[in-house]
Amino acid sequence: MKKARKSRKVDYDKNFVGVTQKVFAVVESLSQQRKAGVSLDEITSLSGLPKTTAHRLLYSMNKLEYVEQDPVSNLYSLSGKFFELGTNALPYQRLMAIAKPLMQRLLLTFGESVNLAVPQLGSLMYIHVVESPKAHRVAATVGEQSHLHSTSVGKCIAAYLSAEERQQLLTRYGMPSMTSSTITSLELFERELARVRSEGVAIDDEENLPGIVCVGAPIFSSATKPVAALSVSGPKSRMSSNLPAIKEALREATRTISALLGGGIPGEPKRR
Repeated sequence: MKKARKSRKVDYDKNFVGVTQKVFAVVESLSQQRKAGVSLDEITSLSGLPKTTAHRLLYSMNKLEYVEQDPVSNLYSLSGKFFELGTNALPYQRLMAIAKPLMQRLLLTFGESVNLAVPQLGSLMYIHVVESPKAHRVAATVGEQSHLHSTSVGKCIAAYLSAEERQQLLTRYGMPSMTSSTITSLELFERELARVRSEGVAIDDEENLPGIVCVGAPIFSSATKPVAALSVSGPKSRMSSNLPAIKEALREATRTISALLGGGIPGEPKRR
């Protein structure tokens, strides 16, 4: 648990709206904490705000759909809308504009969730997700981060890093065992990444979540390193029979996105 922070005082400025400082004190408190959510008492302690003030701000942000409150635990967390707002301000607008229709096509073809992720400080961050309409489904959350070694999108990025850069990142951030199938050996992981480069797709076979299979493919711009990765994820019971078709569809989708971004898959000629 991080120590409570004191509200930063701002020198008198007639143009400064004081409530702004309070809103962002709440946002910072929410962004620091665990994924499961933050209680009102924790937010009050971290932000230095009175409980009634913090509660009114959270209520208002919830009404605007920038904050979510779990109906069972009553814990608060930043919503997907908040992260979408942030990613729209980042240099991903063109990527998302190109990827969205192709993601929708993959959803309609296979009925499984489709995820778009970008490299983020030794991990991956999901910037757009199209959820499966099926009752039993799995999908990432916008703004959620995941490991390089246990996810298909992570493998897509790791496969094209230099060996030195890859080893540095994996040493720094680790290769924790997410399930009994997670690859935790650097030697075995290097063999896995060689397959990714050879096949142009990566597989997460229950390596990040039990019972879940995810297929990913890298997206390139003008550089030799991927700028993003696209994946299709779902229960193993449904994904297994569709794997060959999903792999080929992902290769085609990422080739198209890469070409429109001005890049191409390494070893393949650029489209004209």
